[in-house]
Amino acid sequence: MKRLQYRHRGGPDVLEWAEVDEPTPGPKEIVVEVRAASVNPTDIKMRTGELGVANMFEPSPRGMGLDFAGVVRAVGPEVSTLVPGDAVTGLSAPRSRSFADLVKVKEGKVRRIPDGLGFAEASTLPMGAATGAKVVAKYLTPRHGQRGHRVAVLGAGGGIGLYAVQFARDAGALVTAVAGGPAADTLRSFGLDEVLDYRTQTLAGSGRRFDTVIDLSDRYMYRDVEAALSRKGCFRTMTPGPRHLGALVSKRRARPAFAIADTSGLDRAIESIVRKRLVTNVGATFAMGDAIDVLRDYEEGRIKAVGKVVLTRP
Repeated sequence: MKRLQYRHRGGPDVLEWAEVDEPTPGPKEIVVEVRAASVNPTDIKMRTGELGVANMFEPSPRGMGLDFAGVVRAVGPEVSTLVPGDAVTGLSAPRSRSFADLVKVKEGKVRRIPDGLGFAEASTLPMGAATGAKVVAKYLTPRHGQRGHRVAVLGAGGGIGLYAVQFARDAGALVTAVAGGPAADTLRSFGLDEVLDYRTQTLAGSGRRFDTVIDLSDRYMYRDVEAALSRKGCFRTMTPGPRHLGALVSKRRARPAFAIADTSGLDRAIESIVRKRLVTNVGATFAMGDAIDVLRDYEEGRIKAVGKVVLTRP
């Protein structure tokens, strides 16, 4: 089978397609024929080394691709919930990444795809929607009995943001989404409290004050939103780094945010799909075989898509 891999950290030029042995499932594992796999910024950061030690110990050569959707090809002898032919979606494991013909995962790491949902759409759920669900559960859900909880999501037009605002809306928060261009138009269809185009509008200029402002875009600093916070409001960044350190140390209302996609977030996403309370967001699809060129264009900003970029196989 073919898989996309790299032997050294670096840009798209380190990527190569390789012929490797087909995986064999262990007792509690399944092998899935990949039909779609979405592209995530984390894919790029893992390859360039921006995540530091997070994936340092993955075996080399390292594969590419985190989430996937496809059809179960084979199951291990102790697998009890799935059979060959089932359509599933999930997160890949370090030894078997998803930009490939086949991926091997533990039985409990996948979920069946709801009826009526295509493989491309399903592949956006394990990272984008599941992380969005975790963000909302940890930071954007009103406390019991709380009314008028107002939140702002910066970078709401990204792969996580497009899902997070929908979960926050359903959790009872008053949601202001901040994005630009076509993404703002998409967000307006979600029934949110307010959508701002960051190119011409600011949170402070909206006249509202927010209990939580969360930045999913790595574009904002505490000083950019301080005037828009309520008296007890808090700014949270999903990408805390050196440039945020001063505010995180000295400002009571600046905090990091951490949310990792997992199966509980995926369960919530699928439940919302079934209830027709969640709109999936596929921005563009490309053939899996063109992945190296697609990733280069993605990194260099030449792909202008609202929602996730998805690689597909027949």
